[in-house]
Amino acid sequence: MIAALVFIQHEHAILLVKQAYGRRYWSLPGGVVEYGESVDQAAIREVKEETGLDVRLRRVVGIYTKPEERSLAITFEGEVVGGELAPQNEISECRYFSFDDLPAARQHFYQRVDDFRQPHAGVILRTQ
Repeated sequence: MIAALVFIQHEHAILLVKQAYGRRYWSLPGGVVEYGESVDQAAIREVKEETGLDVRLRRVVGIYTKPEERSLAITFEGEVVGGELAPQNEISECRYFSFDDLPAARQHFYQRVDDFRQPHAGVILRTQ
C-alpha cells in the first residue's frame, strides 16, 4: 500500500483529521494512492475529499516505510489555495492543532511531525 499525506500549516498549527471509522485516530489528511494515479495527485485528491480544501504541494517532507505492514507513506507540505474547511466522507472532524498541543495519535505520527519541523534541506527517509 502507498499512502500520500499532507502537512498543512497555519501559523504555528497543523491541520489534522479525525477518522470516523476504526479507532478514530487523528492524523494528517491523506490516503491511499489509487490505481493509475500519481502520488501527488492522490495527495491533492485526498485532502479535498477529507477536508474540502484545495491545496498546492510545496515539497516532499519524508518517505516512510513500514515493512511489517508492507506500506509506504509519502508526506508532503501543502498550502491551501481554495475550498472551505469542513469534514467530508470518512472524517468526523478536522481542525488545526498547535504543535504544543497535539492530540493522541499513533506513535509514528509524532516522529513525522518532528521531521516536518526540522530545517532539513532534503527529503527524510525513515523506516518506522
